[in-house]
Amino acid sequence: MALICILIGIIFERISDTLENLRNFDWFDGYSRWLLKTLPGLSSQHLSSILILLLPIMLCVMLLQIWFDGRLLGMIDLLFGLVIFAFCLGPRDLNRQINRYLDARESGDETEASSEACAIMQKEPPSDPDQQIVEVMRSILHESNDRFFAVIFWFVLLGPFGALLYRLTSHTMRTTGNATLANAARQFQAILAWAPAHLVAVGYALTGNYEGAKQEFYSKNKQDDLYDCNYHTLITAGQGALKDCAPGEETSCIRSARGLVLRTLVVWLAFISVLTLIGWMS
Repeated sequence: MALICILIGIIFERISDTLENLRNFDWFDGYSRWLLKTLPGLSSQHLSSILILLLPIMLCVMLLQIWFDGRLLGMIDLLFGLVIFAFCLGPRDLNRQINRYLDARESGDETEASSEACAIMQKEPPSDPDQQIVEVMRSILHESNDRFFAVIFWFVLLGPFGALLYRLTSHTMRTTGNATLANAARQFQAILAWAPAHLVAVGYALTGNYEGAKQEFYSKNKQDDLYDCNYHTLITAGQGALKDCAPGEETSCIRSARGLVLRTLVVWLAFISVLTLIGWMS
């Protein structure tokens, strides 16, 4: 079931922007604002605030997941898993954003390039074009984990419950206006992203320059913050795996980074397929 949902979700994401247009978290944002007003003490709960926020939603999803299990020969379970998984990807397609950024950069449209860079990086990009390209490349290596690898990881482990848990945590971290809740979500997201980030780093090494990735990974500075640790794990391994990129060919390096992410995704899907075939996964 998990493999079918993942394959259909990823294929549909790549060939159409329908899913991207349908993803809407307004319902969750409204619920978050309502809960913060209803429970004003939530802002003083630190890490537990994100758990309290997500508990009612995740409890409903868990009960539905248990109730749908095996019904109608598993078809309802499959449909439920596919809908949740597809909803939790992104929320924007990274490959489509990369294409738009490269088109803008190669056509000399600095305004459009900066706009697309901001969408990829999820923050304001550098104004210097060369530095901007470097930061976009790093963001591709990092954002791929948040956009789909971590979602796949938790979907495989916990089904729809795991995928939605990760996506709502990440969404809260990026969008909430409450500083305490944002910090709590950042900490929890870092915990959820740690394992997939390290597995993605291994994938970068296996599908790119292995020695370069290994050298960069072990020479990276130690980070006290787990979120920063995940970030540096991904970009050091990724940049090391792309060591054959020549100076002055930054846009080519962006394409190489996209190719590295795609090859890593193929490795992940192959591994999940093997686990499914030998009966270790349903």
